[in-house]
Amino acid sequence: MHIFFRVWRGLSKLSFLNVVLASLVIILTGTVLGFVLEPETFPSMFDSFWWTMTTLTTVGYGDFFPTSVAGRWLGIFLFLFGIGIIGALIGKLVEVGATFQRLKREGKLVYRGEGHYVYIGWSPKTKKAIDEVLVYEPKAEIVLIDQVKEEPYDHDNVHFVHGDASDEAVLLQANILKARRVAIFADARITETLLADGKSLLIASAVEALSSERGVDLHTVVEVCEERNISKFKHVRIDDFILANDSVSLLMAKATLQPGTTSIFRQLLSKQSGGNIQALAPKPEWTTIQDAAESLLHQGVTLIAVNDRLDYATVLDTPLQASDMLYIVCHDDSWERLNQGGI
Repeated sequence: MHIFFRVWRGLSKLSFLNVVLASLVIILTGTVLGFVLEPETFPSMFDSFWWTMTTLTTVGYGDFFPTSVAGRWLGIFLFLFGIGIIGALIGKLVEVGATFQRLKREGKLVYRGEGHYVYIGWSPKTKKAIDEVLVYEPKAEIVLIDQVKEEPYDHDNVHFVHGDASDEAVLLQANILKARRVAIFADARITETLLADGKSLLIASAVEALSSERGVDLHTVVEVCEERNISKFKHVRIDDFILANDSVSLLMAKATLQPGTTSIFRQLLSKQSGGNIQALAPKPEWTTIQDAAESLLHQGVTLIAVNDRLDYATVLDTPLQASDMLYIVCHDDSWERLNQGGI
């Protein structure tokens, strides 16, 4: 009994690779010797393999069993040594799985995917944004970077990376160079708006420095607490700015002056509240803005802006360029027809 205890202790100390190799040797030995020693009992190599596996895993269906002395000695060998090795293999697999889950929760795994969204900074606003993206695009992959101890958002499509987002190694861990877009949220734990914007600027600078060094053009969106601080971000070539405090204040003012307008804004901002805002390139047959507006309206699609102009109705005769972007509101079926050329 002491010998078996020492064997088990030795197996538990083996590396995962050594346990896998030892398991393969035991399985091949049982399969080949079983077929050679008792060809009548095991008419094919697969039958011998089946018996070996059911023996090593202690299932023992009884559909195959050795009848000769040599075959039974082989069975005894598998009982004494093989079961211990397979047990060690199962233990190692469980250990690897548990380690993987722990590292995933702690945000220590490297993300290998491409075309994902990178969200930097965790807060209730971040959660709301992720929820909306997943409603709009259920298969979207999102990498969340923050310094919380464990992943704050449990979802198969959300991957957590722990660390300081101004650190190049952390950004590379999130595979940011292969990301579709990067969103930087203001740190909700910092009450001083100047300090919060300063941290966002530091992170944005790190993202821009890395993308410039590697020759990658990243589309970056930053939440800014104070409008006067936007000019500080100009040198890092940020694509879009979201004013955190002003947005709520302006919506509140609109609701005060024009009651009921907030429902319109909700429909524009959230798929859960109405149709979707989509960006559409001009069709070749659309010569002017009026051509595009009439064609879209005929198909139940609303044109709300051309580039950054909401007042496009005052310049309907303006020719459309291939580089222009039309922003529309439509349902999923209409958007699908647009992409398929059906409209």
